[in-house]
Amino acid sequence: MNCVIEVMDERMEALRKWLSECTPYGNAELESASADASFRRYFRIRKNQESYVVMDAPPEKEPCEPFVRIGEWMKRAGIRVPDILEKNMDLGFMVLTDFGDLHYQEAIQGCQRDHLYDLAMSEILGFQTRLRSAADNLPVFDPAWQHKELEIFRTWCLPDTSIDSYHAQVDELVREVDQMPKNFMHRDFHCRNLLLPEDGRPAVIDFQGAMLGPVTYDLASLLRDCYVDNSEKWISEKVLSFQEQLRLQGALKHTVDAPIFMKWFDFSGLQRHLKCIGIFHRLTIRDGKSDYLKDIPRILGYVDEVLNRYGELKAIRSLIKQARIMNFS
Repeated sequence: MNCVIEVMDERMEALRKWLSECTPYGNAELESASADASFRRYFRIRKNQESYVVMDAPPEKEPCEPFVRIGEWMKRAGIRVPDILEKNMDLGFMVLTDFGDLHYQEAIQGCQRDHLYDLAMSEILGFQTRLRSAADNLPVFDPAWQHKELEIFRTWCLPDTSIDSYHAQVDELVREVDQMPKNFMHRDFHCRNLLLPEDGRPAVIDFQGAMLGPVTYDLASLLRDCYVDNSEKWISEKVLSFQEQLRLQGALKHTVDAPIFMKWFDFSGLQRHLKCIGIFHRLTIRDGKSDYLKDIPRILGYVDEVLNRYGELKAIRSLIKQARIMNFS
């Protein structure tokens, strides 16, 4: 742990030097803005009464190239993403547009909750209608990638289960998810990666992990958010509303009925939530970030909801019963 802090301190000095010697922001004070579940850190600087965000992304852990490339695609497609004002991709430093501190997690607590969710769903629709050609140049969310993600759950919650046995038990889920139509997938589209500037138009961040993946994956990330409680009745209504919008935009075949689309939503969300439970345990056990434990009951509720709907997922139901889920009380 001390080694990690020492490396971070060295990066802080390098960041200050870069800002001072290579950008117009050299005299600005760095204020901590946020950190996330990865190795990235964010700071805020101010100059001439304007505020900017500085990203520190260790290049050996979090290369900047995907952020730059995918951000350019999204910007050209009319999606609101940060402008890159200064960058050194070799060092892993960038100065970005500051969209403020109001995340969707706080914004949706107000009276405009439903409206804000509709705006967010429109962003997903924009991904799938305006970024379709770009998506073909992204890594594919294929069975190998799914298994790689699901392995996080096995490693941290089922350490006594063999890899072969585990793969056999999750194979049905992996096959079903792989057969879904694929499109541009943000891959982490939730309330902490959506900002609401003063003009009320959402801004999208943390998109560098985008892939060509299931059409329902981002929708599941948003509506069955790991950090937000939503009722199943409300979720179902939103899913069907999104399905209809995709049809109207010509992005979904009319032969796809509501039960099929809902199954896609459920299964892609289940794959994500198993991964997230594993990641939250890893953050707690390995990295000492125990705050994520409080969100596990919500995620388990989503998992139970799906497992109770589909008999073909009984093997995964058995895995959940065997899993070592940490005490979050």
